[in-house]
This record gives sequence, C-alpha cells and structure tokens, in this order.
Amino acid sequence: MDSSKPWTVLARRVIYASDWLDLQHVDLRLPDGALLRDFHFVDYKHNAAGVVPMGADGHVLLIDHYRFQTDTRGWEIPAGRLDAGETPAQAAARELMEETGHRAASFKELGKYFPVHGSSNLAFHIFVARGVTRAGEIKDTNEVSGLRWFTPVEVRDLIARNEILDGLSLTGLLWAMGQGEF
Repeated sequence: MDSSKPWTVLARRVIYASDWLDLQHVDLRLPDGALLRDFHFVDYKHNAAGVVPMGADGHVLLIDHYRFQTDTRGWEIPAGRLDAGETPAQAAARELMEETGHRAASFKELGKYFPVHGSSNLAFHIFVARGVTRAGEIKDTNEVSGLRWFTPVEVRDLIARNEILDGLSLTGLLWAMGQGEF
C-alpha cells in the first residue's frame, strides 16, 4: 500500500480544549489542489481498550451499563480509556478488574481500529481474556449496574436482535467470533 499522504494539513486551530479532547478546525489541501477550510477534527487525548472476558466454559462476561448520552442501557464488554503510561493490555486488565471484579490468566490482542476515523483520531484496542475468575467486587459502581455470563448462542442472539448498542462492544464481540474465540 502506498504510504504517501495526499492530504496536506495547512493549519490547525483549537476551538475547544479539555483534558479529554480538543476540537479543532483544520485547513487542508486536497489531492486535486482544492482547499478545505475549517474541517472539524476531534483530537482525543486518550485511546481506549476493551476486553471480551471468556470463562473456562466458553461463556462471555458482559456488564450492564447505562449511557446518559443516548439514554440507553445495555450489555457491553468492559472497556475504558488508557491512563498515562499504560499499555493497551494493562488498560484492558485494569478495566476488567474495575468493572467486573474479575482477573484473567491471559490476554490476546485482536487488533486496533479507529471507530470514527473520518473526524477523530480515537483508537480502540480489543482483547480477549482467557482464564477469567472472580477476584473481588465491582469497583466502578457508577458505570456498572450489574454483570452476567452469556453463552455464545445468547451473545449471537443479542447481536441478531440489535440489543448490543455500544460500537466498541459490538466490534469486539464480532471480532472475537470471527476469529473463532467463541
């Protein structure tokens, strides 16, 4: 694949800044020479990691999560941002413990993707965790309302009925299924 960069960034202006993200206006020169001014770009300060927790019996552990942004509640994989100095695998292990009270014997990275790469630089890292066992209580009770183990058939049914609404979770579960993880 060609590694050249046919779009040229001419200028960036931060129009909003926070510890979580910056919103920028970017001026670009397109391959045909045209200028694109004030293109909106969301510059995320932290990437995220998600983990598909697998039990020894092949069941998948999901969390019950309410999202005020969409006023929805649904089953999700444990996930969250990478803290400063953390690797994606360390973040996945931390989120698994915080959101489920479980640890894993091993983590396998399925991959990395950009969920909205047309307007942001946010990257998600997806893992499968094996040898998942209870190690304590849920630490993040603000985000997690509960948890439940699902059979692979039940996960497929949730997906088929459009009951997994979180994009990171949906991608992680489908990726794990596609790679034969369950």
